[in-house]
Amino acid sequence: MRNAKKEAVGLQPKRSVTTSTGQHYGTFHGKLRERQKRDREKRRRKAKLRTCLEKKGIKKLPSTSSKSGRRLARHVRQEINRAVNQCFAEHEGAQLAYEQLSVATMKYKACAMNAYLYASNLAHIPKQIAWIAARGGRAATKVKSAYTSQACSVCHYPDRANRPNQQTFCCVVCGYSTHADLNASINIEHRLGDDELRACKDRKEVKVLLLWRHQVWKQQNGWP
Repeated sequence: MRNAKKEAVGLQPKRSVTTSTGQHYGTFHGKLRERQKRDREKRRRKAKLRTCLEKKGIKKLPSTSSKSGRRLARHVRQEINRAVNQCFAEHEGAQLAYEQLSVATMKYKACAMNAYLYASNLAHIPKQIAWIAARGGRAATKVKSAYTSQACSVCHYPDRANRPNQQTFCCVVCGYSTHADLNASINIEHRLGDDELRACKDRKEVKVLLLWRHQVWKQQNGWP
């Protein structure tokens, strides 16, 4: 069922699924994003009202949850399911790899971005990938997620400065530039079958290995 072609499924905050061939499936932009903004504003107004009523000593307080929020969460899951299903259908016979993100530890400085991250339900994506793969009898391999979004897929150099913004990847060493999601998905593809990287115990060991590979790359390409 597998062939020589390898493709990896990358998971990034602003797109549901990105493959190493540059295809994107699903998005949280557009109508879903606008609905999330409206729902968040509604929750903020309810929270302010609760605070005001609490100060007045009122015991029966309105809930901050909303039917629109629950509908939004359901529609986000459906969008993710459609995206993953479409990706699997269009890449039948390919080897698949995906990163197991620790969404609980992902935090932004801005509260609005944290709310956006929560509403996008990224944790559901790897679950759906694993479920569809198991249902169809296909192999979907989890790989280490450390530095997939910060390491250059060309020269291996890992640095936060390689990501000037959420969508752009531009290596500060070799100058390679592309969409950040595509660069990450290529890194995931390269990690499929990478025994050296799989043997790394933590992020520090992954970074040491990537820096060593970067030095090898520079020597092979005649960089000083």
